Amino acid sequence: MRSYLSLIPISAKVRKRQNRMMILCIMISVLLVTTIFSVADMTIRGERTAMMEKHGNWHVRIENLSEKAAGEISRRPDVTASGWLSVFNFDADQPWYVGDRKATLYGTDETYLSQLADGIEEGNFPQNDREVVLSSNAKLALDVQTGDPVTVRTPAGDVELTVSGFGSDDQEYYEGQTYLVAVYMTETAFASLMDENGVSDPVPVCYVQFRSAAKASDAIPEIREQYNLPQESISENTAVMGLAGQSSSESVKNFYGIAAVLFVLVLLAGVLMISGGMNSNVAQRTKFFGMMRCIGASRQQVIRFVRLEALNWCKTAIPVGLIAGTVITWAVCALLRYGIGGEFASTPVFAISPIGLVSGAVVGLVTVLLAAQAPAKRAAKVSPMAAVSGNSGTVPKVNHTSKMLFGKVDWTLGLHHATASKKNWFLMTASFSLSIILFLCFSVGLDFAHELIPSLRSWQPDITLNGYANALVLEQDLLDEIRQVPHVETAYGTAYMENVPAASIDMKSDAGEEIDHVNLTSYTDYLLDRAEDSIVEGNLSDVYGNTGSVMTISNKDNPLQVGDRIRIGGKEVRITCAVSSGVFPSEYSVICSEETFEWLTGETAYSLIGIKLDSGATDETIRQINDMAGSDIIFSDLRKGNQEDKATYFAAQFVLYSFLAIIAMITLFNMINSISMSVTARIRQYGAMRAVGMDGGQLTGMVIAEALTYAASGLVVGCAAGLALSRYLHIMLITKYFGTEWSLPVPLLCIIVLFSLGTALLAACAPSRRIRGMAITETINEL
Repeated sequence: MRSYLSLIPISAKVRKRQNRMMILCIMISVLLVTTIFSVADMTIRGERTAMMEKHGNWHVRIENLSEKAAGEISRRPDVTASGWLSVFNFDADQPWYVGDRKATLYGTDETYLSQLADGIEEGNFPQNDREVVLSSNAKLALDVQTGDPVTVRTPAGDVELTVSGFGSDDQEYYEGQTYLVAVYMTETAFASLMDENGVSDPVPVCYVQFRSAAKASDAIPEIREQYNLPQESISENTAVMGLAGQSSSESVKNFYGIAAVLFVLVLLAGVLMISGGMNSNVAQRTKFFGMMRCIGASRQQVIRFVRLEALNWCKTAIPVGLIAGTVITWAVCALLRYGIGGEFASTPVFAISPIGLVSGAVVGLVTVLLAAQAPAKRAAKVSPMAAVSGNSGTVPKVNHTSKMLFGKVDWTLGLHHATASKKNWFLMTASFSLSIILFLCFSVGLDFAHELIPSLRSWQPDITLNGYANALVLEQDLLDEIRQVPHVETAYGTAYMENVPAASIDMKSDAGEEIDHVNLTSYTDYLLDRAEDSIVEGNLSDVYGNTGSVMTISNKDNPLQVGDRIRIGGKEVRITCAVSSGVFPSEYSVICSEETFEWLTGETAYSLIGIKLDSGATDETIRQINDMAGSDIIFSDLRKGNQEDKATYFAAQFVLYSFLAIIAMITLFNMINSISMSVTARIRQYGAMRAVGMDGGQLTGMVIAEALTYAASGLVVGCAAGLALSRYLHIMLITKYFGTEWSLPVPLLCIIVLFSLGTALLAACAPSRRIRGMAITETINEL
């Protein structure tokens, strides 16, 4: 033996069972980190591809920019491409048509549509002023193909053009509907058409692609200052910039902060688990370290021995954890891509994530080194006398007798064992409380995801009929006729009037903001019934019928609150209820019953009819409904988008609950491991207790009391910190944007209590069974 470090492989052979437990702890920590970062990396790669398809791969959008300035920007060394886009009739409120469909006209160049927007799906960009690219829905709406002639009808006359291709810069907007077709033409053709119709040429917007999102982020303030542009003139492609970690959006920055907090929590979970195991491991070997001191090992050599022993475990644990994490990542990505699809259809499956592998390996090493600090110092403090006295060094000095707990000595000793080592008690409490904190915080994440996806609302339609610019053109007779179509589960109507003159009578807002208009919406009884699920404050029952009571949508953009009195059309109404979401935008929103809407406005027609279909609906059902829509009605098929949104929410649930399951498994494993090692470290004490008459039931009660002490302290700390943090996250992410107030999550707390008690009881089973199964002489002689 050249040095004391040569004892490490010998010790590993002798203590195979204990070492396997420690290797498993490290492996789980590495696996967890590798899986989380690899899945995040793969998801971001897929999302980046999906976002570029939907929103283009440009970085910055600049308004009010001169051609000279645009030319200078395009020549910057950090810019790869720039293009122009002008838009007319985007809301389809002007009588411009292509064939018999409403038309939105775009004047653009090939760089923008082909490269920055990646919008050409078929054919080519117009090669002259007589060619156009149409959005892909024109194939069905106009029954045209590449090379066919189309007629653009304008107030100044018709223009004959030829279709050179299909595509758009916003596929999601035009997909699933046939009422509106996008017409992309050259900049000169667009300017000429605007001039012929006496339309002031819409101000073109410059789109810029930089070499990277980081360079774009650095260039934005430079360009703004150089060309003296106002703040609102430059906007970023939030989807692309956000996924690259370069977005200036406050909402996106909040997500960055949350991700950083989760990373720290994951690191803590690993440190606590491994540190707890190593503390118990060292406690079991007091005699061994005392013998090392007896034969001449210095304290520094003992510390080095413990650290290198921990690193020796990493030789096996880290590679296995990395491989297992990668395999799990492949399985998760396969499920996201092939099982869920939608937003995740572009997720890579059998790909290697350098970020995930490096993060797993680094976190594994750092976690082990951090976890080894305290046990190494503890081992170094063992005196040579411990070699003679066995494990006496593990028993803390007691200066007074303990009071009997409920008159039972076994419970009292169990409590004493749990609290005797303050460091071990702290580590176990921290491990339990961390899992509770994560559970409470992740539940807020799911609530936030639910609020972000409107299609999860119970009233979300599969088909909508909508008047242009929300015009009140849909009559009750049409709604009744749609309800008779086979496989229509339900249909409802809602009216919307924007900027209705109004006046404040009594405002409860702290800011005392006066209003001069509201956005008025009518709900049928069906929609009012469904609003029950999203009530934030007040009483919904008052809104039914013509009672002069209305409700509003509670969020940061809406100054209206419950209790406010306002005058609309010379008639006073009172806000008696607030909900977290609605069919139409929330700012200055006033929602009332059909009867109240007619009383206030005299209107009975609808702006929108929503239709929910049953599982037996076919293309024939869609065709029947489509035939009922006139030329002034927008028909939209939302089924595909609804399915994708549900799939996205399911994916969020799957990922978050899987993460929670892993954290719960770590907590359970840590508890079992710690109790087992604690019993092993005190095996001589248990033997002595059996020798003086303590039976197996009392020994079991002692172990259970120790486990329940850890669980109880973890519950108190975890619930206190978790509730405070989850409330903060709820306010920042949900209350601030959607108005839903935080409430005590009683069902979650019940689940947490049951989990903690179950974990404690399960952790006590094996050690207590092992004690009862050993002979008294064996436990006394156990080293």
